[in-house]
Amino acid sequence: MKYKRSWGMLSFTLIIGMVLFSCSAPDEPTYGEDHPDPNPTGKAAPQVDSLSSGEGYLKDVIKIYGSGFSATPEYNLVAFGKSVGKIISATASELTVQTPNLSNDTVDVLASVKGSEYWSQPLSFIFKNTLKTIDEEIVWPNGVAVDGDGNVYIGSADAGAIYKVTPDGVKSEFASVPVSGSIGFGPDNYLYVCEQGEDKIERISPDGSTIEEVVSVPGPVDFDWDENGNMYIVENGTGIHRLDTSGSLTYMADLSTAKCSRVFGNYLYVTAIWAGKISRFEITSDGLGDEEVVMEEMDSPLGIEFDAEGTMYYTLAWETSLYTLQEDGTEEVLYEGELMTPMHYINFHGKIMYIVYPGWGGVGETMSAYIGVEQAPNYGLQF
Repeated sequence: MKYKRSWGMLSFTLIIGMVLFSCSAPDEPTYGEDHPDPNPTGKAAPQVDSLSSGEGYLKDVIKIYGSGFSATPEYNLVAFGKSVGKIISATASELTVQTPNLSNDTVDVLASVKGSEYWSQPLSFIFKNTLKTIDEEIVWPNGVAVDGDGNVYIGSADAGAIYKVTPDGVKSEFASVPVSGSIGFGPDNYLYVCEQGEDKIERISPDGSTIEEVVSVPGPVDFDWDENGNMYIVENGTGIHRLDTSGSLTYMADLSTAKCSRVFGNYLYVTAIWAGKISRFEITSDGLGDEEVVMEEMDSPLGIEFDAEGTMYYTLAWETSLYTLQEDGTEEVLYEGELMTPMHYINFHGKIMYIVYPGWGGVGETMSAYIGVEQAPNYGLQF
């Protein structure tokens, strides 16, 4: 699997958005007054009668019932406001469509078909709010993790503590540790904590009663496990260590300005913030293969995650959006301008991304964003 960059889908979406901006009535030309259909056939516009649901979330799959659709999926076009839905299947009377990346908005749904110059009648669809604030009181939050019961754990570098927030929003101190870096659950269901200032990683028992040192390592800021239980540790701005299952620590690779990591498939992915790149290393029986640059010339990549379909999610330090890169090179921007900066720590759990803004040493914020796709296998999380 090799990722490559492509702006094709973004450009297509933008063009459609510009077209739809001028189309508010159902009998308006699909391509706008000044842009006639290049291949008009005089075919009638499709008729949209109803939707299987009038509300939902991004990436939901809904059905559109009506008439005059093409049985060839790519000959149909469905707009949700200024965005385009993904046609999954089609018959003359029914379209199955995946909704686009919208949140907290009400839009018109219109359909068109190849050969027709006009849109269908519109129907309304409500995109539910998919952003939620988990906490906005913790000072200098560092790291975020989620257990099998949906409890969210957030570290505070200021208080030297890990806080636990239940699904009902009740917050309590889980453990007292000098956290400074990522936190995350390991294969043993212990909560692992980076203590960058102490040059070590510790782990906390599931009930919070026991804290013990795992390994002494210079400046740990992030970590993840492979499927064999080996732990990869990012040394702040320097490189990567591996702690194998026998407890041996080995320095594996130099990587200038390394910050965050994630194991996906048989590779370890690492962001290098000031080098402006995301690299990956093949996981071998001996350790790590040579560095492969996945994306470069980026503006300060920071957090990184993957979903079950192989899509990579990443944050840029000074941007308030979540970015994705699919295996075919397609890129998307999620929650454009709706998030925080910087988003140092991200953690994918279920279909939700948990995000931490560390507050520049002051009061920060932790929030969640519904993604609509399951997380990739996480070898450290066994809930």
